[in-house]
Amino acid sequence: MSKHQKKSGPMRYVMLFHWMLKSPAWNDLSAAARAIYVELERRYNGSNNGMIHYSSREAARDVKVSKGTAARALRELQAHGFIAVEKMGAFHLKLRHASEYRLTIYDSNVEGLDYASKLATREFMKWPEIQNTVPPVRPTGRVVRPYGTRSDTVKH
Repeated sequence: MSKHQKKSGPMRYVMLFHWMLKSPAWNDLSAAARAIYVELERRYNGSNNGMIHYSSREAARDVKVSKGTAARALRELQAHGFIAVEKMGAFHLKLRHASEYRLTIYDSNVEGLDYASKLATREFMKWPEIQNTVPPVRPTGRVVRPYGTRSDTVKH
């Protein structure tokens, strides 16, 4: 055991399989999506798959991109089959919680929660076929419509 293991506990690492890195889905990902995937893998501890909390705001801070770019990268990872959203996050005045993700490369067996045990689906290996199967993101804010009719516009 090295001196570093004694101070900080057992060494942890992120594992990226060569067969995954050679997949068409991985090669189609943007640089931001790849970096965010590594951050999601870093948060995986071997027993929390399906409960990995991560917001686009945190992703933006971690990989030094804008919140919009981070949100697009998370949707890209989902569309390519690398992650699945188990619980959608929300941002309200009184309630803030990040989305909870599952890495599709690993089994998820979270005990004591509502999540059913799921085997690793590895959806990214079927990527070209699953390309348009991710449901579109619904807007969470109010829809603002113009007041009045078109004829009510002010003329100069």
